[in-house]
Amino acid sequence: MTTQAPDLNSPAAARAGIAAGVLAYIIWGLMPIYWRLLGEASSLEILCLRIIGSLVFIFGYLAAKGRLGELSGVVRGLRSDRPLALLLVGAAFFSSANWLVNIVGVNTGHVVELGIGMFLTPLMSVALGVVFFREKLTPIQWISVLLPLVGVLIMIWGLGRIPWIAILVSSTWAVYSAIKKKVPLSAWISLAVEHALMLIPAALYLMYLERAGGMYFLHGHGVELDLALLFVGFVTAIPMIAFSYAAPRLPMLILGFIQYLNPILVTSLGVLFFGESLTRTELIPLLFIWSGIAIYLASSIVRNRRALRLRPPKLG
Repeated sequence: MTTQAPDLNSPAAARAGIAAGVLAYIIWGLMPIYWRLLGEASSLEILCLRIIGSLVFIFGYLAAKGRLGELSGVVRGLRSDRPLALLLVGAAFFSSANWLVNIVGVNTGHVVELGIGMFLTPLMSVALGVVFFREKLTPIQWISVLLPLVGVLIMIWGLGRIPWIAILVSSTWAVYSAIKKKVPLSAWISLAVEHALMLIPAALYLMYLERAGGMYFLHGHGVELDLALLFVGFVTAIPMIAFSYAAPRLPMLILGFIQYLNPILVTSLGVLFFGESLTRTELIPLLFIWSGIAIYLASSIVRNRRALRLRPPKLG
């Protein structure tokens, strides 16, 4: 049994999708400030508390709306719908991996690199389409994909290391976005299942951390830290829900424009708020990445306009 949102292609749905998408990416863009508040706790502890807190919030909402029966029906249906079950397991894994990379990036002082990786994400999605779905690119689109690759190679040469934060944050989110486009469930139901799938691993890790004496939450490290850890699930659930609502309602071109709010904010925070430097080592790769983005978006706009001109007029 699956639940699909109605009229996803209507103008009203598109407007609601744009509003939800903008909200999601602005919150994500400001999230490094919140991660820094939690910096004393380990990244895995923060992630596990986020999973549990978000699940409580999502289940509370579904209970208030009388939708737990709908969720139960979807879960029962997964026994016979293996493709959907695999999609949700994949979404849960790549979502958690992406959150972990974000937290680690901030708490290890790599916010600018995190922002660079987020700029790479849309073009990483294009690369995934070519490799796994055998999508065809025009010569111009190939240039738009290869330019960021050159930028990453320059960054590796300048840093003397592989920028794992940038590569992982872009690849995990590109895969998660591709999976979410295929999941035919409402935002709340989909996220409830995704978080439920990660509940046992999260709980087991927190139990291990408690026994090992490494737990920060409620262990005398300050009321401010305890409150920030307590509400991490609620704070991070909001953009996830907004994105899950927006993704099926928007064409990829529009979603592609909106998602640049996130890396712009993150990179700006890295320089202006966290005091990280933006040297030639980061700036030159960024110029290659931005050039690739501009070329790809321009070619997409031209292709869409051409398709609209070639579309036969409606009769009657």
